[in-house]
Amino acid sequence: MMYRHLVLASLLVASGVVQAQATRWIEIEDGAMMIPGFNLTVDELDGMDLYDSTGEKVGEVDDVLIGEDGTSMAASLDIGGFLGIGEKDVVVPLESLTVSEEGLVTSMDREGLESLPEFDD
Repeated sequence: MMYRHLVLASLLVASGVVQAQATRWIEIEDGAMMIPGFNLTVDELDGMDLYDSTGEKVGEVDDVLIGEDGTSMAASLDIGGFLGIGEKDVVVPLESLTVSEEGLVTSMDREGLESLPEFDD
């Protein structure tokens, strides 16, 4: 039963990520703007570390984005690489991320994030 819930949760996150890849994104320039549901500003979220569900650091927030429609929000994430070399920029919807004491947490693993299409900002 637990496995079925994990599979369902993964599918829901993946469908949100697929939608995030198809949306035209605009970087939010107003650093003081509050992010709904996060109780953080754009400036506070920018540069925040990203962890997978096992607690491994897998990247960091590069930019906070808003959809062209003005209703959806996402984060551009720098994933992988070492000391800035070999990083890949990907986009995930903000609703697929949660805030923890260490930073942001995603239910995706490193391989799942690295398999996302590269975001060309």
